[in-house]
Amino acid sequence: MSRKNLGLVHVYTGDGKGKTSAAMGAMLRAVGQGMRVFIIQFMKGGAYTGELISAKNFLPHVKFIQYGKPCIKEQKQMKLLGINTPYQYFDYVRDDIECGTCRWCFVNDMKQKEYCIEGMKKAWEVASSGEYDMVILDEVNVAVSLGFVKKEELIRLIKNKYERTELIITGRGAPKEIIRLADYATEFKLIRHPFDRGVKARRGIEY
Repeated sequence: MSRKNLGLVHVYTGDGKGKTSAAMGAMLRAVGQGMRVFIIQFMKGGAYTGELISAKNFLPHVKFIQYGKPCIKEQKQMKLLGINTPYQYFDYVRDDIECGTCRWCFVNDMKQKEYCIEGMKKAWEVASSGEYDMVILDEVNVAVSLGFVKKEELIRLIKNKYERTELIITGRGAPKEIIRLADYATEFKLIRHPFDRGVKARRGIEY
């Protein structure tokens, strides 16, 4: 396919649900048109998430890697099976893991920061390579807001990516400077969410 009209920047931000879902929808559309997509998830490390599992069906058009703290349950199962993969390229997914109450993978500590730093290294590599028609940096805005990724570094990446690579950036709290660089900027506004009445994350809906 012709890439002459590619290369724009999308930002999906706001407090409402749907930012990652919108990015995955863009991936689905892109793959349908024969495009090559690379997805990097910041702050997320659970290989049981639906978007990671689904992406296996689109190989070799889609590559997907996570840079976030992994699920403890998942790590225990991997150890029992003799598997040790710090980042998952679809090589390990267990369908019997349910997200529980430990919340370890959501604690934003120095370990999470280390994952984000590695994620940005990978983001620079893929966004500047020219090998991919679309690059998705999921939740990178959150990494910036927590100080795990420098805002200036993300700005430099946007300005120095391969000119024909479509770039999608997601996560709440997108800095104004990032929004100003975007060709598409969408804010997801929270009106109602079942979390407010105690409904826990549901497989296939939230993850």
